Amino acid sequence: MKTLKITFVMLMTALFLVLPSCSKNDVNVTLTPSEEVVNAFQQKYPDVKNVKWEILVGAYEAEFIYSGTYSENGQHIILDKVEAQAYITQGGKWVRSEFDVTKDYQDSSSLVVPRAVRETIAAKGKKVDDVKLFDWSDRNDYFYVEFDEPDSELLINFDGTLY
Repeated sequence: MKTLKITFVMLMTALFLVLPSCSKNDVNVTLTPSEEVVNAFQQKYPDVKNVKWEILVGAYEAEFIYSGTYSENGQHIILDKVEAQAYITQGGKWVRSEFDVTKDYQDSSSLVVPRAVRETIAAKGKKVDDVKLFDWSDRNDYFYVEFDEPDSELLINFDGTLY
């Protein structure tokens, strides 16, 4: 009987240690958002295919590869196969999109990241880890720059000024 108790306690201990390490991310679930959400995405990005959806608190995130023209204040930027995310409320309102333009920043011949933005980044003298273009529905768009140093980031307007 004592052996049975010890075995039971060991089994329960093992379960309590193993089960918390399992997460919902380990399960591959196909998510289909509502028609309103899909329509809002298709209206903003009609040519995009192969969208991966995730549900967040109060919104959906669409992950996709984007190729197309981005326009802001008369500036036109051609994005070519950049990783992107769009955020859309559950009610079907597009909130913002993010475009990963790190590789374009690293390519000095690329025109995706404007010269004024590049100069502001260079003036910091830090190694750049990530550069994203944020496209908002209700505020000015900007470039988000994350440096290799912890807690070191900038928001930069298209004219190179800090956001």
